[in-house]
Amino acid sequence: MIAKSTLSRRTAFTLLELLLTLAILAAIASVAIPHIGTVLGDRGLVRAAEQLRVEMTRLRVDSMREGRVMMVQGEVGGATLTAKPYASASDAIESVAGSNSQAGLLMGADQSTVVAMPLEIEADKTIELPEDVTIESIAVLTSTRSIGMEQQALASPDADAANMTLNPILFYPDGTTSTAAITLLHPSAGRIVVRVRGITGDVTVTEVTAP
Repeated sequence: MIAKSTLSRRTAFTLLELLLTLAILAAIASVAIPHIGTVLGDRGLVRAAEQLRVEMTRLRVDSMREGRVMMVQGEVGGATLTAKPYASASDAIESVAGSNSQAGLLMGADQSTVVAMPLEIEADKTIELPEDVTIESIAVLTSTRSIGMEQQALASPDADAANMTLNPILFYPDGTTSTAAITLLHPSAGRIVVRVRGITGDVTVTEVTAP
């Protein structure tokens, strides 16, 4: 009889321990799960920025190797960017001018003949950002060199003006680019900025900042 009573009390005590353990785990989970979500969002934001950095670096190299102008455009609030090559009668002039003088690039290259059109060999490439990461802003420093190309792109019969940025980021055959900054946003992790330096063409990524 004594043994049975002791066993009963021991079982009740074990059940109490289990309930306390579950309560502690629930409390820990309520604190940890939101933090885990933020950490995962932070990693997704960094991954998106690195992906964009790699793609724009590749575009710059392609522009130099192929001797033609490339561009990146996107829509604020969207989750994709488009990399599109340019083809024009002035591509060769751009390439030669880039190797000879900076003045030739700024003044010449027959910009009026530039037409925004995909190459037959290489289709437009869509850069898709990770889940929950969107484009908060695209800031491009407008230059004399880019104005003519932008106007021709918007005037092209194939241009979709509703989905084009007014200032696309351009990559030139001489290795220079537009000076630009793309800000990516995650609702819980914050934002991160991908910067392109026009003179050198370097692409850098900032630290993640709080939302």
